Amino acid sequence: MFILDLIFALAFGWFLVWIVSIAFGTKGPWGSFIWFFVVVSLFAWAGGISITPFGPTWGGIGWLPIISMGILASLILTAASPRRPRRRKILPEETSAEVESKVLVDSIFWIMIICLLIFGFGHYAWFPRVV
Repeated sequence: MFILDLIFALAFGWFLVWIVSIAFGTKGPWGSFIWFFVVVSLFAWAGGISITPFGPTWGGIGWLPIISMGILASLILTAASPRRPRRRKILPEETSAEVESKVLVDSIFWIMIICLLIFGFGHYAWFPRVV
């Protein structure tokens, strides 16, 4: 079940991020399609397996919780994402406060990724499925 859950979350995460990127013209809060895909897929996987499966199943996977968590995560991250600027303007050099805030945001990002991975893998260890 672990592999099928993860593959479905990755496939749906890629599709969802691709659609959101086209529809809203954004690549996520980090300005990278790959990181947007990773975060949405991990949220879909970790959140989808923690919810009691509902709706139809496919291959033993309740796919509606994974889809709903992926949609929720992508919409929240899209709302926090910067839009493409219409025209370029010359940016001033970064101050030390801006550099410190970027380091803080990057640290929070990596902590979130690690927590999602621990939560996802831990779910299978703490709540094994009995077939």
